Amino acid sequence: MNFSLRQLRGFLAVAEHASFTKAAAQLHLTQAGLSAMVREFEQSIGSRLFERSTRAVLLTDAGRTLLPVAQRMVDELGGTLRQLAAANTPHARVLRVGVTPLIASSILPQVLRACSEAQPEWRVEVADMDRSLIQQGVEDGTLDAGFGAFFQKTAGLRRRRLFPAELVLAQSAEHAARTRRAPLPWQRLDPASLIVLPPGNPIQQLIDRHVPRMPDTAGIPPRRVYSHLETILAMVESGLGQAVVPSFAALTGTRWRVQLRALTPRVALDYAIVTRSGRRDSAGLTAFVDCLRAAAQASEP
Repeated sequence: MNFSLRQLRGFLAVAEHASFTKAAAQLHLTQAGLSAMVREFEQSIGSRLFERSTRAVLLTDAGRTLLPVAQRMVDELGGTLRQLAAANTPHARVLRVGVTPLIASSILPQVLRACSEAQPEWRVEVADMDRSLIQQGVEDGTLDAGFGAFFQKTAGLRRRRLFPAELVLAQSAEHAARTRRAPLPWQRLDPASLIVLPPGNPIQQLIDRHVPRMPDTAGIPPRRVYSHLETILAMVESGLGQAVVPSFAALTGTRWRVQLRALTPRVALDYAIVTRSGRRDSAGLTAFVDCLRAAAQASEP
């Protein structure tokens, strides 16, 4: 016994419509072609399935017996084929990005929501990590793109500015209320009052090139040093000192009650994207960048 899914569907269509003409139209076949296919099916199973007359096409006893079985076979096989097709068709393409924790903990959730609406077929996987690890991940292919403040040009990587930023002074709300809001010259900063990043951090190295040197005076307590900008902002909020930070710290909104004061002269520290050189941006990455820019602009004070 040898028959096909196509023959089963032809049999079911004729049984449903009780007409070869209507069944052929449903299956996009000629009436003669459908009749020949049903005859071949009847021959393969050794039973007549229809009583044909000029007025009607009726199921035989064999046809009525076969009908529920054929319907179940077609339904089950069709469902299985759809499952196989779905398993072999990726529903979501994956974009892997690395983002510094300050941005990841502030505007990233709204960026992901907006990106999902703009490109629903893409799934964004985010790694919140240190800037140096982000660049390494892009280099070795673990990440498709990285976002942060990057300093050194690296062979094989392409760096592009996403939005401009600069170094600013973060003060507690109480401290800021007692001071002028005009830009503060770098030389007027009190280095002993600053909460800082580790000396090996490139952002801190940039800051140290502009902050006055600490006086060599005994009895001055050491400066507070923390590895993450989020910790520094929390310490500033509590009044434990002030800090020079990138202006994109403003994207954290009201999470910390700190005020950002401009410093003069301006020291640029742009927020950028790094990708592998020679690789075109995917639709998912383009959407992510657009959503990140929009969220950053909307969060500006």
